[in-house]
Amino acid sequence: MNIRKYLLCAACAVAMMASMAPAARAATATSNFNVTVTLTSVCTIGAITPLAFGTYTAFQAGVQTATNTTATLACTRGLTGVTANFDTAAPGSTAAAANTNAVGAGVVQGLQYDIVATAGAVTAGTAATASSIGTGDSRPYVISGTMPAGQAGDPTQNASPQQRTLTVNY
Repeated sequence: MNIRKYLLCAACAVAMMASMAPAARAATATSNFNVTVTLTSVCTIGAITPLAFGTYTAFQAGVQTATNTTATLACTRGLTGVTANFDTAAPGSTAAAANTNAVGAGVVQGLQYDIVATAGAVTAGTAATASSIGTGDSRPYVISGTMPAGQAGDPTQNASPQQRTLTVNY
């Protein structure tokens, strides 16, 4: 066999072997998907200090004003339609229908009083990011109260302290 034919056959054999070997390739595959969630909005109320009227002297000439207290709500960001009202469960208590400012009345130790929870300015929370969970909106309600002048009182009627409830609807 001549050397030319031999080299040609060798070259054909190498080409045939190369075509049979799989080629090494880098490849990627991608696919899109959706991320979903159903968010349930909430508001929580922090601890509220007592609404303190101080000392009332029977038949006093002036109105007795309580030291204000604040109920601070933490709510889902951007939540709208938040309203408040007081309970009517305490003896002698009344409450107006839910509204922006809650209004109520009651009797404690034989002394009539009125209470109001006034909605303050909402402080917007911060948005969540990849590195921060964010914060909710802050909604303050300042609770104030007054007792009319000239009341006799009765220490056996509707003991002090009297528990009241502020209900926030959203």
